[in-house]
Amino acid sequence: MKTNISKIVDEEELREVLELQRSSFNEVAKLIGNYDLLPLRQTLSQIKEEFEKGIILKCLNDDYSIMGSVRGYIDNSNICHIGKLIVHPNFQNRGIGKALMHEIENQFASCWKFTLFTGKETPNTFHLYSKIGYQAVEEIVLDGVSMIVMEKLA
Repeated sequence: MKTNISKIVDEEELREVLELQRSSFNEVAKLIGNYDLLPLRQTLSQIKEEFEKGIILKCLNDDYSIMGSVRGYIDNSNICHIGKLIVHPNFQNRGIGKALMHEIENQFASCWKFTLFTGKETPNTFHLYSKIGYQAVEEIVLDGVSMIVMEKLA
């Protein structure tokens, strides 16, 4: 399967990413028994704000539908915040998440540190991030969900 990763450029694609996000995080919600997750409640206007603030990457499959996405932005301290790595449930465990992570890091190569968080009850994402060099630095509770904050020096 050929994958194509690029920046999202129009509103139609933002809608598709939001739909994929809901589908992907619905699987997480089932796993942890909590359907009130922030990514499931995100609106189109909120994802547009994220797009304007940073970069949203997509991964396309052979028929040009979006099967994965990740977002990032740099703050005033030159730290890259990475969020909402999503891969369609039918395409998981094929290296797409890893490829998206490498590309978002390449997009922000000038930062000095990358930071992200993942659910404590989602070991697959924790494993992926650990495998590509991220280290757990603290545990927090965000919107009632236990999260692990992870960092990687650039």
